[in-house]
Amino acid sequence: MSETKYGVRRDGSYYTRVDFATVTESDPTFWVNNIIDDDLERCGGTWGANSETTADVVLSFFGEMQIVSKIMLYKNVGLDISILEELAKHVNIYISDTDEPKKLRRKDDDINSVEWKKVASVDIIKEEGWQEIVLSKPVCAKYVRVELVDNFCERDENFIPWIEMSEVKIYG
Repeated sequence: MSETKYGVRRDGSYYTRVDFATVTESDPTFWVNNIIDDDLERCGGTWGANSETTADVVLSFFGEMQIVSKIMLYKNVGLDISILEELAKHVNIYISDTDEPKKLRRKDDDINSVEWKKVASVDIIKEEGWQEIVLSKPVCAKYVRVELVDNFCERDENFIPWIEMSEVKIYG
């Protein structure tokens, strides 16, 4: 009989839940919970954050501490009318190994009121599909903050104020 690992999917990624987001939408097509739902289709699982600058999501491991060594991002843009320029252009990854992020509960809460440790900062390749982020060394985390920064749109009169990412998977 094989060993059962609780909190780990068949692909080796951890089960996570969304604990807080700085920006989300009421339309389920762009809802932040899509970032953990394995829906990689257009018109499906995108987290479309209606923001001109940044958007953050805080993921947890249901109160458990986990070792994090790799993060996979699925890059997709929402509806058929969406363009790749709406993808997040840069992603910062932060962790917290305390319970301090529990205080983030309401839309007016300041995500920077929590002490975060930056563990990765990567430029995104402008194409749909998976992009791997391997941390320089494994870290212990209770919470992982994913910060989407800007998009690929030109800052002119045609600027589209959306930052999009489809799925985040975290591995030990």
